[in-house]
Amino acid sequence: MHKVLIVEDDEEWQLLWEESLSDQDEIQIIHAFSIPEAEEQFEQNPGISAVVMDACVPGDEPNTVPLVQKMRKSFSGPMIAASSAKKCRDKLVAAGCSHQADKCDIPQKLLQVLGIS
Repeated sequence: MHKVLIVEDDEEWQLLWEESLSDQDEIQIIHAFSIPEAEEQFEQNPGISAVVMDACVPGDEPNTVPLVQKMRKSFSGPMIAASSAKKCRDKLVAAGCSHQADKCDIPQKLLQVLGIS
């Protein structure tokens, strides 16, 4: 079972990604809609296989760089920078994300990094 932490403040994106992955029995999605919730879910769920990180949680300015850096201290698995803006994805990659994808491409990218596709 692959545990995937998705840090995204927009409920519609969360639901869309979950629906797109609903036929994948080997994926368990853990939702976080804020930075404090992401920190809590990360600590309470050992064995996370991958993290999908929105750049702006919430708002329009990238504010999850410190969270990526903090997670990287103990997590070596794939982290996907998720944003429709390339400059935001680039900031998250510079902070420690190993992959990036436009929000529309997150389900496919997640399957790829988990070796499921």
